[in-house]
Amino acid sequence: MPARICAVLFLMAAWSYAQESIPQCIKEGDAAYLKGDYEAARGAFERAWGMAQATPAENPQRYEILKRLTSVRGAAGEFADADTWLQQAVTWRENTLGAQDPKIVDDLLISVGLCRRMKNTDRALAILRRVQGLHVALYGSDSVQVADDFSRAAQLYGEDKQLEEAIKALNTAVLIRTKLGGPLDPALIPDLDKLGEYQTVQRAYEEAEAAYRHVLVIRETLYGKVNADLIATVDGLAYALFGQKRYDEAEPVYQRLLSLWEASVGKDHPMVAVALDKIAVFESAQKKYAEVHHAQERSTAIRAKFHGLGISQQATQAFLEGHANDARGFYQRGLAVLDPPNPVYDELREQFSEILTTLAGPQRKSQAPAPKKGAPAKKAGKL
Repeated sequence: MPARICAVLFLMAAWSYAQESIPQCIKEGDAAYLKGDYEAARGAFERAWGMAQATPAENPQRYEILKRLTSVRGAAGEFADADTWLQQAVTWRENTLGAQDPKIVDDLLISVGLCRRMKNTDRALAILRRVQGLHVALYGSDSVQVADDFSRAAQLYGEDKQLEEAIKALNTAVLIRTKLGGPLDPALIPDLDKLGEYQTVQRAYEEAEAAYRHVLVIRETLYGKVNADLIATVDGLAYALFGQKRYDEAEPVYQRLLSLWEASVGKDHPMVAVALDKIAVFESAQKKYAEVHHAQERSTAIRAKFHGLGISQQATQAFLEGHANDARGFYQRGLAVLDPPNPVYDELREQFSEILTTLAGPQRKSQAPAPKKGAPAKKAGKL
């Protein structure tokens, strides 16, 4: 009898020790995790998991540790290892709370994400179908949750280059969201964006146009006519019209794209040059060569100015290091870049010329010419 009592007391002491040590290891692991020390966090969580083996199978600490191990291994890029821990967490929830437990969906969606990172599309889609079945049972076929599942499926299909299946899934998601929130529901924006993108790749330009026009109306309703959030949609619409050779309709859309970029980042920003390149291609398809040359000339001048501003920063640094000859070489190189003269960069070109004239005169070797107000180095800093 005394021996049995001693055994019971020993087990109780071991249980007490585990209860005290598991939270301590979890706390240690959490602290390391937040510092980005994933290996130290993994070690602490694994020690906690080892101690948890001595606790009852239904102990919720087991689940908490497994989820932490999933997260820390995923953060370290060890997706297969993370998935192994996650499957144990899912099994714990199924055995303890039942396979239909609503919260199991959260774990299954994490598993979908891990499969996606491992490029295992088939398994990700299979798990997603289980998620969708649970969502239908809980919320019905026409629900936000089910629409989200179709959007997730479209993403998986798209990454796997199965664009026809992706388009079908997106159309279903759009249909459900429209039933629930109406045709101007902002929740439609990501699906319509992707729908237009995939249809453009498939050269289904008419369908792409419809998607872009729809999402453009929603964005204009939210943000107005002039906003950077419209740029990608206007770009897609312009290309969809171009693809249909509806040049007269596409022309003002391309000009609007250019205006949106100018309003968003300024007239001399490199992204304006990219928009001008697109316009040049569009005009070339119509054999409007004068317009092509105008767009290309401005695009090239914008890039030259941006290049010149970068060179001016090198020259300024050379002055700071006391290398006046190197600075002179940078400014000479900058003048070569800014040639021939162009209204886009004439002011910068003039500044480079004035600085070189100053450098040619008598001055102390370490003395840098005083920058004018709005000098190149300051301008470059703003960009």
